[in-house]
Amino acid sequence: MDDDNRISLKERIERLEDEGRGSDRKPFRVPFRGRVGRMKVRQGYITVVVIHDNKNIEFTKEKIVDGTIKLPKDNTYHAIDSNDVFFYKNKPMIILAKNKLNPYNPLKGEHETYGQKYIMARMEGDKISLKKSLGWGASVAGIVILGIIAYAFISNR
Repeated sequence: MDDDNRISLKERIERLEDEGRGSDRKPFRVPFRGRVGRMKVRQGYITVVVIHDNKNIEFTKEKIVDGTIKLPKDNTYHAIDSNDVFFYKNKPMIILAKNKLNPYNPLKGEHETYGQKYIMARMEGDKISLKKSLGWGASVAGIVILGIIAYAFISNR
């Protein structure tokens, strides 16, 4: 007999659900030209996510020399600070806009509140839609109850 025949139906269903959930999402992988191995990290290389003016993204690996990197395609130099270095799977990475001198750091700067009104509107809309769905169900239930009461009065005569 197979091992599959010995397990319960509930375990089989759980196994199938687990397999189905895992296949929906693929993990993010840094493109090969931007991957930095252990030896390259020791030599001072870093993964650079370059954001071009047309909003396209390019992954490259560049060597840090005296706190700067050089992008060979554009022949531009950019200053690097240790606070701007992030880590993805224990590999160093920076986000660099091509036309900026320094890398982008989302952790720097003041807290921005310009999107707060949109977030609050979305939260209010979600809250109202929940109330609407509850009200719709209650009104249908009320109509059904009134129909039953009306039928009871009509059938007694």
